Amino acid sequence: MNYKYLVFATFLFLNFSQADASCKLKSPGAIVIGCTTKCDFFTKTRLRSLGLMMGYSVKFKDLSARPHSFEDLQTIDSLIIPGGADIHPKFYLKDVGPELRTYTENNLHLVKFTDEGKRRDLFEYTILKKIISRPEEFQKFPVLGICRGMQMMSVAQGLPLYLDIATELGIPNRQYKLDKIDITETPSLMSSLYGNKKFRGVELHHQGIRVDYYQSHKEDYPQVLVSAYSNDGKIAESIEYKGFTALGVQYHPEKSTPNVARPVFSWLLEKACEYKNNFKAQE
Repeated sequence: MNYKYLVFATFLFLNFSQADASCKLKSPGAIVIGCTTKCDFFTKTRLRSLGLMMGYSVKFKDLSARPHSFEDLQTIDSLIIPGGADIHPKFYLKDVGPELRTYTENNLHLVKFTDEGKRRDLFEYTILKKIISRPEEFQKFPVLGICRGMQMMSVAQGLPLYLDIATELGIPNRQYKLDKIDITETPSLMSSLYGNKKFRGVELHHQGIRVDYYQSHKEDYPQVLVSAYSNDGKIAESIEYKGFTALGVQYHPEKSTPNVARPVFSWLLEKACEYKNNFKAQE
């Protein structure tokens, strides 16, 4: 293992204090986390370290190996949609008004189109649509979206994105910035995880939820709660699906300090344990 990774892993282990999980697995085995693309070293290390503290063995499954097979959802206990490439606007343009549609189509040069995005877009959009459409099956299934993952959670609800924050908001694009995050909605999942504290999360993105559109069209998104913001309310930092066990965060918990990472990742592990014990279909 690369030396810097070893140092980082040791730092994480020492900074996650002992945690007693309220959920205990009823049968031997690991919590299996599915990743819509391969989860990176930082995410795996933090979750495995925290899982060890909580009494869980944690395994990961790369779902991108079979991107058109949703049967894999039956083999995992939770889902992570990691950060990554821009999302093609075509996945939300059909849901917005003609003025925004025209603006977006005329400014596609602001989007960074990549092979990664092309590979991930349809799969992640479809898997979220499946979850949303079947609450009787997936209401308790834990989903965590990180950065692009949060944006895809927004797009799956028809909520559009800024094409480029620097161009449209006059704020520098967030390249390893430490932004102060303010939880604005109580009660909310975010307030239950972090209390009413402001905290700083590592940011790495140039797109995000189109906040002005969301705030003027909230009635069109009854399942959506944007519960935290940064940069004086201009950038959305979290999205929650009402009635589901689903959270998206714009910041990167896997690259942030332990006090920022732990609430999100311990929530994911505990909910995965509860789902595995009580709600997962028997194999």
